[in-house]
Order: sequence, then C-alpha cells, then structure tokens
Amino acid sequence: MLRIAVGQAEGVALADALARVTEVCRERLQGGDPQVGVITVSGEYDLDAAIAGIREAFPGIRLVGGTSAGDLSSDLGFSEDSLALTVLSSDRLRFGVGVGRGVIADPEAAVAEALAGARAELAGEPEAMILAWLDGTVGVAPTVVEHLNAQRAPGAAIFGGTLAFPWGGVQRVREIADRAALGDALVLLLIAGPLVHAARVSNAWRPVGPRQRVRSQGATVARIGERTALDFHRHYLGDHLEPAFEFPLAVFDGASDRFYLRVPRSFHAESGEVSYSAAVPDGAEVQLCEYVRPEVIDDTASTVAAARDDLEAGAAGALVFSCAVRKQVLGTRISAECQILREQLPRVPFAGFYAYGEIAPLVAGGPAFYHNATMITLLLGERPDAEEAEAAAEAAEPLVDAATPRPAPTLASDALARKLARSESYRARLEETRELQMAMLRTISAEIDAARRQIAAQNAELRRLNEELAREQRKSEELLLNILPREVADELRRTGRVEPVYYDAVSVLFTDFAGFTRIARTMSPAELLAELDFYFSAFDAIIDRHGLEKLKTIGDAYMCAGGIPAPCEGHAIRAVEAAWEMQAFMAEVAAARAASGRAAWELRIGVHTGPLMAGVIGQKKFAYDIWGDTVNIASRLESTGAPGRINISAATHAEVRGAFECEHRGRLAAKNAGEIDMYFVVAPRR
Repeated sequence: MLRIAVGQAEGVALADALARVTEVCRERLQGGDPQVGVITVSGEYDLDAAIAGIREAFPGIRLVGGTSAGDLSSDLGFSEDSLALTVLSSDRLRFGVGVGRGVIADPEAAVAEALAGARAELAGEPEAMILAWLDGTVGVAPTVVEHLNAQRAPGAAIFGGTLAFPWGGVQRVREIADRAALGDALVLLLIAGPLVHAARVSNAWRPVGPRQRVRSQGATVARIGERTALDFHRHYLGDHLEPAFEFPLAVFDGASDRFYLRVPRSFHAESGEVSYSAAVPDGAEVQLCEYVRPEVIDDTASTVAAARDDLEAGAAGALVFSCAVRKQVLGTRISAECQILREQLPRVPFAGFYAYGEIAPLVAGGPAFYHNATMITLLLGERPDAEEAEAAAEAAEPLVDAATPRPAPTLASDALARKLARSESYRARLEETRELQMAMLRTISAEIDAARRQIAAQNAELRRLNEELAREQRKSEELLLNILPREVADELRRTGRVEPVYYDAVSVLFTDFAGFTRIARTMSPAELLAELDFYFSAFDAIIDRHGLEKLKTIGDAYMCAGGIPAPCEGHAIRAVEAAWEMQAFMAEVAAARAASGRAAWELRIGVHTGPLMAGVIGQKKFAYDIWGDTVNIASRLESTGAPGRINISAATHAEVRGAFECEHRGRLAAKNAGEIDMYFVVAPRR
C-alpha cells in the first residue's frame, strides 16, 4: 500500500534539519524504503547540500520540489524558515521523474521533454497523475498548464504549484530534481498504477458588484465594462490607489458560476491597463473579489472535509498547494489552515507549500487550470487488493501515528520571543482594524450596488418602452408614407390637416390595359389579381426611378403625376420617359410570353400637362388626389390612344419635343373635351 511520511525542521542548522526530517520520515515509514521525496525549502539553506544529505540518508530516492514562500505540514505546522520533506513509498505504484529545461523560452518543448523523461520510467504504463513544480516568478505557468492538458494521458489528473521565495528572504527560485537544484526548469512527478485521489479547490474570495466583460490581450486587460481596468479597480478601492493583490479578479468559466482568480501585478497609469498574474480571456465575465478572513477559513474547512469524504478508500497522505496571497491576507490566522487539516484529516500526514500560483482542475476529471489565491488539497491513496483490504479491516490502529507532530527544539531566546509576541500583537490589531474597514466598505458598497441595480432596472425598462414606442412610431410612419407623399404626411403630422394646393403645371399620366374586360372573363379572381400586381409593381418601380408620384389605381387603370407635391422642372419629360419605359417593359413581357405560347396584355398610355388642384380627401381613410380639366384630358388621351403607344397632348408635346420624336395625329375628338391636338411618341431623340 501507499505510505506517506512527513518531516519538517525550522530555524536550525542544516545538519540538524536533515537529521530531524530524515529520522522522522524513516520512523513513520515503519521500515519502508521511500521511492520519491518532495522537498520544499523556505529557509535559507544550501539546497545542493540538503539534496546530498537526503540522498545519503535514503539511497536511490528520487527527489522533486523547490523553494517556497512558506511551508506547512502535519509535523510542525506553518513556517517561513523551514525545510520540509515528504516521502512516498509503494510496491504497486510506479513513479517517474522528468525535467524540462529552458521552460521560459519554450514551454511546449520543456513539457514534452519532462513528460518523455518521466514516462520512460513508468515501463509503458500510462500516468494516472501529473504533479508539477516550476518557477512562479516568470509568467509561463499558464502556458505550461495548457501544454500539460494537451499532452497528458487520457484521464490523467494534473496538480502542482509554482515555486516562490519567502517575504523578505533570498529572492531566488530554484527547482529540485534528483541530484541538483536547478533554474529555468519544469519538474514533473508522474504516478502510475492503482492510485486513488480526491481534491478540492478553496478560494473563498467573494465577488462584488455586477459581472462585467473584459477587453484583454493575454494577461493585460485594457477595459472592464465601461471603464479602463485601472479605473475599475479604483472604482471599488478608491481613487489614486493601486490595484491590490488582496483583491483579485474572479474570471468566470463560461456561463456557470464557477470561477478562477487572477491577481493584479502591475498597471499603466496613462493607458489604464492592468496586468494580471496570468491570461484573462478576451470577452470573459469578471468581478472584483474581496476577502473576509472568517469566510476564507470556513471555506477551507468545508473543502478539506469534502475532499476527505470523496476519497472512500481512505487517504495515505495529502499534498497541499496554497497561495502566498492567502498567507498574506490570513496574517496571524495562517495557522488555521494547518489546524483545519489536522482536524478534518486526523491521522493523515500532510505537507505543502505557499506558491505564487496553483494548478488543479475546477471539476474532477476536467482539464487543469492555473489558479491564484487558492488552496488546493490533494488526498492520495492506493486502491487495495483483496489481501491488503482484509488486513486493513483486521488492524485496529497503525503502529505509528503518521500525522502526530513531534516536538521541535525551541532555539529562540526569551527576549526574541517577547519581541515577536509584541510584533504579532501589533499586526493582529492592524488586521482587525482593517477588517472593520472592510466591513464598513462592504455595507456602503452593498447600498450603492442596490441603488445602482434599481437605477439600472428602471433605465432598462425605460429603454424598452422607448424602443417599443419608436417601433410603433416607425410602423405608423411607414403606413402613412404608403398612403401619402412624404411632404403631405409631414404637413399632416405637423398641423393635423392638409391645405389644398394649386399647381400651374403638372404632368398627369394614365395607363389602361386594352381589352381588359374580355381578359378578366377568362381568368380566376386570384389569377387576375396576381397579374395586376405583377404589372403595377413594375410600374411603381419605374415611376420611382423617374421621380413621379403614384396617386391611385382604379381597376386596371394606373394614375401618377410629375411635379407634385413638390413643383419641379422637367416633369413632362420625366412622365414621358416613365411611359416609354413602361411600354418597353410590356414589350419584354410580351416577347417572353410569346416564346412560351402565352398571351400578353397590351397597354395604352396618355399624358397631358396643365394646371390642377391637389390635396387630401376625407378624415379617416386619407387619400391624396388631384382635380381639374388636366386630369380629365389625360384620361381622354389614354382612352383615345392605341395599344402599345403613348398618346400625349399638344401641351405635353411642347415640353418634350426636344427630347422625343413625336408623330402628330391631328385634332381628334375626346369625350367631354372637344377636339384636342394629339401626338404619338415615336422614340427618344439621340
């Protein structure tokens, strides 16, 4: 079965630290040989000497790990000046260690190299889990996670943390792999075999305000909602303040309520851009987060308990990856994380470190994400075979409690202890004051946010009503413009009535289909209406092109005019041009129908130019119409014309003879109009 043992030494010489951690691990393994050791170092120890000492104590052990911003374990608890060793032993699990160098320049190649090296030690068995350690100060961790997701074995879970250094310590990150402390490297531990695990992610940060979408490129965010990213932070934290890592950005995973965190790292005052610890997808929904220490602690307890309940087979040990930001905001209550782990995981050894970023899936079986400001609890166990399960059931208790802390020597003087106590008291008071300020800010923010939500809802309703009103207004305008010319409709809307207007000269065009009564008898009503719609729709398009105003249709007659409602020059020429295009259209239709053996209609057109009155008739169903002898004469010209021809009066001929060749028909009698000089239009002049 899998055995895990943890030893930790704090604030002592390296030789004493090595003696303690190796002795504790050897005792708690109960004679087992460790195959893998995980080293985390927050104290200022010589890493190469520490590696050599552990390998001397445990020949053949594979080592992974690196520097940290603080360590925590079931042995000593929390420390920012310690060396911690976690050893794993199993006769059924296989372990493979791989190193990818040059991870900063080429993360993809480093991932491939590390996986290839580790897989070579698994004897062809696919990995069940990948544990990763790499530098958290160089910004490549999100890319490494992407490539690990792409190159992992199907179903393999990915966990890990980015290495760091303690606050105020030596600012250098180093990775540990087997015999050496490295730099610019990715270290992987692959585990194959009957491994079982359970993990939970605790962030406990509380999103505030409405969700807003970002405009971003990689880790640099230009805008959040309607503000620059910098103004977005200052909106919540106050003017002239810098974005603070204690208030990370919640980035939501698609349409769900799950989110991961991104910590602000720098900003540009002129552009308002803010750079975060990792990429924020362009268009993602985000919210600013605040922390409340009791909520962080409560969430830690619930997530650790949930991970414990998920691992039905029982845990051999736990690895913990917690963020340095949590260490900062928990302050004097940082020991609560270790206390929770001891309470929720009794008799289970655990070890972990404070990182600059954490790696874990959001959901079991899913791809890994790069996190900030979270704590990841990873429980490890081994699926027992039948004999081991029976032996475990018969055993009352283990011989050694692997999770019980062993006393460590206290080397600090009484004076140093008193000074530290005073310092901690000052810091605790400062943190309590800060929490009071945060509580007040939350109350104010809640009140402001409620008012904003109410105003936003009212504005949304007002916009909806305005849009609905605008739609209805557009509909009424479109209906009115289908009935009346725009100038007339504007006058009607403006004054509520339309005054009749006298025009000195208007060109009136009439059309009529020859033999319509005979044609109508041979067609069904639906067919007849379809034919009329076909021709009149074409006429509508033609007169629009020539700037004429359609007045009405009466049966098979079509009436329009030029020079109304707005007087214009050349309206007679426009009317005759439109008539010529109408006859050309009729000829095209006739030719097409003759080719298919179908009968075509023939059109008579009459045009006359003269004075008339125009206005709107009625108070309900408005109709724009014209009156006078000019209208009657135009009608007579159409009825006395010929199919396929355009018959115009002398008045119209006087206006168009420079544009069209015409044939004088003489003075012909027109009903109720006496004798009229008439002309057939022959062709446009070139």
